[in-house]
Amino acid sequence: MKNLNIKTSINSYDIIIGQNSFLKINDFTNGYDKILFLTNKTIGEIYHQQISDILPKNKTFTYKMNDGENFKNIDTAMDIISFLIEHNFSRKSLIICVGGGVVCDLGGFVASTFMRGIDFLQVPTSLLAQVDASIGGKVAINHQLGKNLIGSFKQPIGVIIDINFLKTLPFEEFKSGMGEIIKHAIILKNSNYFDFLKNHYKEILNLEPIFLIEMIFESCKIKKQFVENDEFEKGDRAFLNLGHTYAHALETLLNYENISHGKAVAKGIIFELYLSKRLGFVDDNYISKISELFEMYTIDCHPIYLEENLLIQNMKKDKKNSNDSINFILDKINFLENMSISQEMILEVNSLFKNHILKGVIDIGTNSCRLFIAEIIKKDNQIEIITPLFKDLDVSRLGKNLNQTGVLSEESIEKTFSIIKKFKKKSDSMGVTELIAFATSATREATNGSTFVENIKNKFNIKTLVIPGEMEAKLSFNGNSALYHERIATIDVGGGSTEVTIGSYENIEFIKSFPIGVVKLTEMFFSEENYNEETLKSSRNYLKGFFTELDKFKNSNFKIIGVAGTVTSNVSIVKKLSKFIENEINKYTLSKVILEENLNLFLSKSLEERKKIIGLEPNRADVIIAGNLILLTLLEVLGKDFITVSTNDNLEGGMVLTI
Repeated sequence: MKNLNIKTSINSYDIIIGQNSFLKINDFTNGYDKILFLTNKTIGEIYHQQISDILPKNKTFTYKMNDGENFKNIDTAMDIISFLIEHNFSRKSLIICVGGGVVCDLGGFVASTFMRGIDFLQVPTSLLAQVDASIGGKVAINHQLGKNLIGSFKQPIGVIIDINFLKTLPFEEFKSGMGEIIKHAIILKNSNYFDFLKNHYKEILNLEPIFLIEMIFESCKIKKQFVENDEFEKGDRAFLNLGHTYAHALETLLNYENISHGKAVAKGIIFELYLSKRLGFVDDNYISKISELFEMYTIDCHPIYLEENLLIQNMKKDKKNSNDSINFILDKINFLENMSISQEMILEVNSLFKNHILKGVIDIGTNSCRLFIAEIIKKDNQIEIITPLFKDLDVSRLGKNLNQTGVLSEESIEKTFSIIKKFKKKSDSMGVTELIAFATSATREATNGSTFVENIKNKFNIKTLVIPGEMEAKLSFNGNSALYHERIATIDVGGGSTEVTIGSYENIEFIKSFPIGVVKLTEMFFSEENYNEETLKSSRNYLKGFFTELDKFKNSNFKIIGVAGTVTSNVSIVKKLSKFIENEINKYTLSKVILEENLNLFLSKSLEERKKIIGLEPNRADVIIAGNLILLTLLEVLGKDFITVSTNDNLEGGMVLTI
């Protein structure tokens, strides 16, 4: 166990670093009338009992906030303050913050404002919080227009760092902490710490205690030095913001979701190094040296080209700025300098990364529209998805009554336009620089489909393609074949068509878009909710005849991969998921037995009752029976008992499509 003492103008306090050091929490609780154990729902689930057991039972209250950076706001702060008031907390009360950076920042902010200030103890559980948010007394909440714009300086009474917490920390969050730690090594201008991180990366990634304790101790020592020399960030403490001007702009654009703070800082550091290079302070070898250390810890440090106006607009909101200038911490190899940089130079450096962008893809389907936004890289006329960032779905019913009329109705078109407008607004707000759309079966088959597509281009300035069924099938297949090193059959049951593709990576043996989907089958057989023995039998026989081309593949050796809403809905129903959770759904194995059980469940209920089934989106309730009938028929024709569910489909395929 190691100990550091920080001396500030207000107080001095200890930072305790070790294993099982959380047992020392109770040493800090004497003399307080009430204690708030503040944590989030994720950490609370894991550690609540352990920590509650060592706290005084008669005066401890627990508050579990929602988990996530987007909850570090004034609303959550007011909820916690209301809790304190309702339970008669006083100026002699204590807040113990147990969690990551959000809990530490928010808990400190509440402590600094409630009754003009009460004491708080930091017990950081993430690596990032252990070396950054918990130390130094900077406490804050976010505003919707920028990160950490509302805050104050309030020193804790102590910091307890227990490396055992890191055993339950997701690897992505561990890497986020490493982003800040590598930043410390760059700031220190001492090759010993940099070399320590480089020479012992395997031990650190394996969470070996001796190396973790030493690493955290050294990083805390660096933070202590800056805090003691510049407590209120009037001078050199600003160097701790290396990489943060770009990082905070990126985090704000992404709404603090889908990118960790450490990854954003890593990208920001490299962005600032290129500014330093542009000014002649560093060279490519120095940038490569820094990049290689990030890459050793599998941290993606490559900056993303962002839409220029949004980049400048968000950088201007950074709290380091003054007089409308944009300030960066620039590296001059031997020392750092806080410098104001012109917008022209910022945009010049931004343009260096035009092959690394945020791209958006809109799928205009028969039943719904979907949006997918990802960080991608373009190289050698190919596109690679680096990080999926955002997905959304809204039901449009574009193909409603298409079988009877042959045209897309004005009502359906207007609904679809409203969804596309929403998706375009979201893409623009995130800094997406390339947005494409592809329309599928309903648009292909409608006599007014080409006019509909032209209107999309004119109204929203979105490059829009009408893709043939085989292309749609290929996109879904491409989205999955690279993930499976075996022969697969992808099944994509859509509103107006069903795509089946069989083969392996770069070797497609069979591909076809069958012009039957959930909306079409429903309108053909069940338009009056007439699910009786006769219509069910007729629909199954019709489907068997439709898929006779697949008979030759019956009992062949391949894995069936199911994509899109019908299969994912069946998983959500089995798991009783009230909202879509990708990690719970992706790679789940659906059996014929489960599909039949769900089908019987649907058939036992009226449409209004089906809308209330947990896991089934109400807008899909009228077509889910047809979807299960198609899936069960395909399993029968292909001689299979199971479908592996994939959340990768034609959106992923469309993302890597070069136009």
